[in-house]
Amino acid sequence: MSDDPPIHWLHVYFSAFNNGPDYGTGAKLLRDQTVNLMGTPVPKFLSDYLISQQNNLLGGYPTDWDFAPSVTFAVIFFALAVVHLLIWSINFSRGHYFHISLVWVSYCAMRVVGWALRAYWGKNILMIEAGIASEVFLIISSMVVVSFNLILAQRLFTWRHPVGGSRRLFWNIMLTLYFIVFLVVAMTIVAAVVPYLYFLSAAAYRSYKIVVMVSCVLIVMYSLTSISLLGLSYFFKPTAKDENLYTYQPWWIESFHPLYFVQPQAAQKAEETFMKRNHNHRHAIRVIAATHHHYKMVEGLTNQRGELGHNISIMLICVTTLLIFIGGILRCILMFQNNMNKHATSLGKPIVAYIIWGVFEVIVNLLYIVGRVDLRFYRPDVLPAKVRAIITAEQTGAPSIDEDESSSSFSFHDNEEKSFVTGSSAKSDTPEMFPDNESEFRF
Repeated sequence: MSDDPPIHWLHVYFSAFNNGPDYGTGAKLLRDQTVNLMGTPVPKFLSDYLISQQNNLLGGYPTDWDFAPSVTFAVIFFALAVVHLLIWSINFSRGHYFHISLVWVSYCAMRVVGWALRAYWGKNILMIEAGIASEVFLIISSMVVVSFNLILAQRLFTWRHPVGGSRRLFWNIMLTLYFIVFLVVAMTIVAAVVPYLYFLSAAAYRSYKIVVMVSCVLIVMYSLTSISLLGLSYFFKPTAKDENLYTYQPWWIESFHPLYFVQPQAAQKAEETFMKRNHNHRHAIRVIAATHHHYKMVEGLTNQRGELGHNISIMLICVTTLLIFIGGILRCILMFQNNMNKHATSLGKPIVAYIIWGVFEVIVNLLYIVGRVDLRFYRPDVLPAKVRAIITAEQTGAPSIDEDESSSSFSFHDNEEKSFVTGSSAKSDTPEMFPDNESEFRF
């Protein structure tokens, strides 16, 4: 006589009725058929058995016990979203446009929705649609952090290697990488969601699992790209071209202190100083602020700033990336275990979700806020069209009257160079691959 519980034979009946799909597929359809057969509410032992047959998830499937922690994290991320929005609003009102802050707002909003849906799902485990949406928001929002950490690392790379970091080849490689990641994320969502919505044969279900495993490996590899880019920027020393190229840094940023904000309209006032400057100044490579650098820097009215080094900036990228990387590794391990929920390992415990998607990512946001990424990774805006449209006459060794009058309004970081460069050096300092209308991200 079989030791299988009676509920198993009901599942066998549904399986035969649906042409023999894998037991772990079609959870939504099985729920609908059960409701049609038995009405609502569905007995708890039926819902428990249905969930026990599903593929294991990082953090497991929620229960009533998960309601309070999930709501708590939803509230915390809502508060973090408000702080990010407040920082962006203050910066925007002062003419300091760092729109990546809005990305953090959107990211926190995704976390709020993800945790709120998980709380709702825990109250009724058969709300498969809410569960799917919760998993998507919780998993995909982590990719937002990784992707924009890569953008921040890209800005550090360009600061150290302004020639290579501004070439179209480098930008095309980065854009291609972002596009590939978008495809991987889309593939992950489809492969993870379809088995819950439709009945699949055992072979088809196995194929979907393999796709998810592959995507997990790719996501883990992608998580390390920002650290790899930082490593490359310091492994390869700046070239002579990097050192001779003019860079346009936001000299008006005086501090990275958590409570510091730039002076109102400082960026716009700086842009106006370029009206009478040489061609190579107006086409200088835009990089992030730092006093520790190796290049000629186009400066403005003052050079009195704090010590704006980037060791902490590098640490911010590394720590936040590693926290997300840990979650990616654990999810990858879980997928390769390939267990049903009834055979869940410790990675299927709710506490794992609270640590990986809760505590770790709260730390990530606090580091962004306290570390002031909006100052550390701010790159000056593209100069206004009226400034970029100016055509400067061929330069001579002697400054013009206008240049002489405006020489007191700015200085070069290189103290040995007090006058404007000649026309020939202006041409050599301005790479031909950088047209006036730079085709770059304008975050």
